[in-house]
Amino acid sequence: MATSGDRQPEAATASTVDTQNTQYDKIGTKYASMADLPAVQPERPSVIAALGDIKGARCLDLACGLGRYAHLMHTLGASSVTGFDISTAMIDGAKATYPASNFPSINFAIADCSKPLPTDLESFDIIFAGWFLNYAGTEQELVNMFKIIKDNLKDNGKFIGITTNAHDTKVKEDKIDFYGLDVIVLDPAYVEPSGTKELGIKARVKSYTEHPIQFDVYQFNCHVYERCAEKAGLKLTWREPVLPDDGRKETGYWDRWLERPTYEVVTAVKI
Repeated sequence: MATSGDRQPEAATASTVDTQNTQYDKIGTKYASMADLPAVQPERPSVIAALGDIKGARCLDLACGLGRYAHLMHTLGASSVTGFDISTAMIDGAKATYPASNFPSINFAIADCSKPLPTDLESFDIIFAGWFLNYAGTEQELVNMFKIIKDNLKDNGKFIGITTNAHDTKVKEDKIDFYGLDVIVLDPAYVEPSGTKELGIKARVKSYTEHPIQFDVYQFNCHVYERCAEKAGLKLTWREPVLPDDGRKETGYWDRWLERPTYEVVTAVKI
């Protein structure tokens, strides 16, 4: 387990602007409806395939949101799951959905997962982060996120994350009416504040849910991810999506989605 001194990420400078925010405080429990959108439905089978056998594992869920994936790891046999999120509304929702009285092995707490976590944590067999890495707005923030993962991961542990499609060759084009979502490109040549290198794009996601929601994300290219992970001491592997195993697979329903998946699952181990 890393010491508290090992955990400290590089201090902010003029070129290391903090882009973290709490936009999900305004969304709150409405975010749960996102899981029902066709654009999102392949996530669960993809994550299950990437997790593999986690029976008895100690798991950490970074940017846990309303606890959906913390609960999934619990149902897959994890011995314990600790979930952190920067949003008070999300943690309140997670605790209400999965109360400690019914789920004593799942614990939720508020924390900015891009900054050092409590130093009394033991290292974890599995670290999961669904839609966390895509909120890094600078390379240093992404390095810091990966360093948090590395510092809290056992030497033989594994990281699994869901992030934006880092290999999308049409990333600068909007996705309209895309399996229940619009993805609007806000900045097709995103350069971090005080920086000079183009990292990818900045986009706005809008949902066609009963109570429409929207949020902004950064979509960095795969080379940025790989470079930042290596700086933090991790080796990344990109995985193919796994589609829901139902009749839609045989009808061509997912053809348009497979051309530009709304996410990628990435795994990592310590170098």
